[in-house]
Amino acid sequence: MSIVSRRTLDAFESCVRLWRARSWRLAALGVPAALLVLVLPAAASADHDDEHEGREYVGASKCKTCHKKDTIGNQYGKWLESRHAKAYETLASEQSAKWAAEAGVSDPQNDARCVKCHVTAYGVSQERLSMKFDRTQGVQCEACHGPGEDYRKKKIMMNRELALSKGLILPVEENCVTCHNEDSPAWNPERYTRADGSKVGFDFEQAAAAIAHPVPESYDPRGEGEAD
Repeated sequence: MSIVSRRTLDAFESCVRLWRARSWRLAALGVPAALLVLVLPAAASADHDDEHEGREYVGASKCKTCHKKDTIGNQYGKWLESRHAKAYETLASEQSAKWAAEAGVSDPQNDARCVKCHVTAYGVSQERLSMKFDRTQGVQCEACHGPGEDYRKKKIMMNRELALSKGLILPVEENCVTCHNEDSPAWNPERYTRADGSKVGFDFEQAAAAIAHPVPESYDPRGEGEAD
């Protein structure tokens, strides 16, 4: 089994355990943006781009067509209030400027060492970004879930297996730690406290729960029309 297939299977099994989702429900997992970065982060867009087979990134503004609705859980609204959405903006903060100076970085918002974990689709060619795609929106939906060109349609998203085959990513811990690691100047080795009392810099289960954005059990996709 390929690494990509194994990762997809692991993610699928993880979501089944966590959300006990029905076949048409998509369990949405992510990571906390408190460390200024995310799950399948911008860096992963470049480092693991072979997994996405050249698909186009459509941007959060396209995802919100369906995912801003309360009936489906308003995942867009939850993202918009998160630090993920402000990841690029954060690079202009005083704290970021201090960290940048210490690392010899003059402009965090334009330096690959910073931007790779604070935008979506870092390192991806312009040809693979939709006209409305805006990198300044930070760590967007597709940073975690993969470029949405082929799975964004509702008729595809209603079928989890089909969506996965079209490029949907259900992130797992190995995706998160691409950026949530000791290389981040915001890294705190004692950020999370586990059940046994031990302290760790990153705990996937706690991080995922902090930004969970599941589809409600009551949601019936058959009651709504197809969105573009």
